Amino acid sequence: MNRQIDLRTLAEMQAPERAFLSLYLSGPAAWPALDKQLEKTAALLGDVPDEREYFTENAKQARKYLRQHPPAGPLCLFACWALDFFAADELPVAAPDLVWVDSSPYIRPLAEMRDEYETFAVVVADNEVARVFLVASAKTQDERRIKGEVKNHVRKGGWSQQRYERRRDKQLLLYAKEIAAALAELQRENAFHRLLLVGSRETLAEIERVLPADLREKLVGDKALDLHQADAVIEQELFTLFFAAERAEERSRWERIKEAYLRGGRGAVGAQDVLRAAQEGRAELVVVNRDAQLLGVRCREADHLSAGRPGACPQCGSPALFQVDLVNEITELLTTSGAEIDFVEPLPGLREVGDIAALLRW
Repeated sequence: MNRQIDLRTLAEMQAPERAFLSLYLSGPAAWPALDKQLEKTAALLGDVPDEREYFTENAKQARKYLRQHPPAGPLCLFACWALDFFAADELPVAAPDLVWVDSSPYIRPLAEMRDEYETFAVVVADNEVARVFLVASAKTQDERRIKGEVKNHVRKGGWSQQRYERRRDKQLLLYAKEIAAALAELQRENAFHRLLLVGSRETLAEIERVLPADLREKLVGDKALDLHQADAVIEQELFTLFFAAERAEERSRWERIKEAYLRGGRGAVGAQDVLRAAQEGRAELVVVNRDAQLLGVRCREADHLSAGRPGACPQCGSPALFQVDLVNEITELLTTSGAEIDFVEPLPGLREVGDIAALLRW
């Protein structure tokens, strides 16, 4: 995702009552419907004068910005008149159209996007040429080409063939080392989380053999592939490999948390326990089903945050509450504490314990 807006900065922002407007726009065609939704939201806030004033001023800022900067593609926008804050950012992929009113920016869609579209490195190589590049926010960038021109095998037999094969093996080795060096340089300049290899089986095997240990640890998939196919076909194969690795890591993380919980150790399951761990800074890693709808409330009197839908604040007893998306609130807490959240494709076992679980620091 576009990193111009820093998630941690947004996560640390809190306003009085529901003074923040967050708006997600999938494209220019979505704006008329969202503009009407802004009007309806203002009407719904009529019984809370302060919040309606905040929202009215925020909506003015949003409309002014969109008039002056008509969006060409997906966009997110955050406005808080009470804190004199406004930010807008183009997005590489669309999030669902949304108008959200809360006491803080609604960063869940951005966190999901960052989680789903992690930066990864790719090598597309056969014996003739290699392409080494990054894929960030589902877009290719920083591509480097390396010529291989490794000769084909011959079948002449005898000493001449052996000499030829030795020269060929050395040529293949040097070629693979050059590719590995390009990956190492790419890693120094733009850290990536995963590495994928596709192309000629012989070339891929040699690259894997010479990869330094730190890069070998990032290797999550390789596949022999005919590189004479259309670029769109190769790209599809790459993303299939990437998402297969992503789903496998999601399952592995859930298993780690489950084992920690079953051993009575550093595991927490369910919204209430995970929220408490996040509030105390004890959560190291949280996994949550991507479609989870976890409710919470925030107290207008003392800003207390609670899971579920209590009739009064469990901490101070105030009945002045407003509903929040608990996943977003937990995401903010984890972002500010440097913990990690993984939005996973729905896992049945995770669903049975409330859609969310955490690995704890202590």
